[in-house]
Amino acid sequence: MTNQSGATTLGEGQYEFKTDVNLIFGNQRVERSHVLRTSAYSISIWKTRNPGIGLSPFKDRTSSVTKEASIIDKEIWVFGINATSSQDIVNAVKLASRYYNTKPSDILSDIYAKNLNDDREADMANEVLIRANKALYSDVCKALVDAAKLLGISNQLNFYVFSKSNNPKIPQPDLIEALKTGGASSAATDDHKPRVSVGNNLGTRSVQQLTNFHLAKLKCYA
Repeated sequence: MTNQSGATTLGEGQYEFKTDVNLIFGNQRVERSHVLRTSAYSISIWKTRNPGIGLSPFKDRTSSVTKEASIIDKEIWVFGINATSSQDIVNAVKLASRYYNTKPSDILSDIYAKNLNDDREADMANEVLIRANKALYSDVCKALVDAAKLLGISNQLNFYVFSKSNNPKIPQPDLIEALKTGGASSAATDDHKPRVSVGNNLGTRSVQQLTNFHLAKLKCYA
């Protein structure tokens, strides 16, 4: 396993099913010494969904909006982060950079997401949900690029996406199209399909799924 400093995750829900940040294309694995995990949930909601997980909570008040965070297994988790908000991403990356005493580019070069879905999915017909999820992934790409610019990052961003192989909520061709619409210079699907644990939206059950693994390359010009 080779060393590759940092990674950021988006949309974490269940600790038990946290995103694998060690996997890269070609079924290779890398070590990560600086990991930022972000969740859209507030810390209070996250705690109810993850009983028994030890937290070391604190609040970061250095930005205009106070963010809740915690250290879990030597990784920093930041809560209340909207993955389509460049400012939320900036605030989380700055907090992680201070914690690890490293550059923002060490945190926000490799970004991971797993099965992101529109919050309103339960109320949507299938075709409407696909369009909503395409817009979601495009908006996340744009937010990542904008956040990188605000942080002075000019290197390429690697956005890795795990998505169920036969995902009816956003089929593979639609996901690739959404990533490119969001600004990816290229978006590809790895030949290797990892098997990952995923939970339902309530966090009450889980299954092992064969999953597509995608890589979108986002160019940044600070």
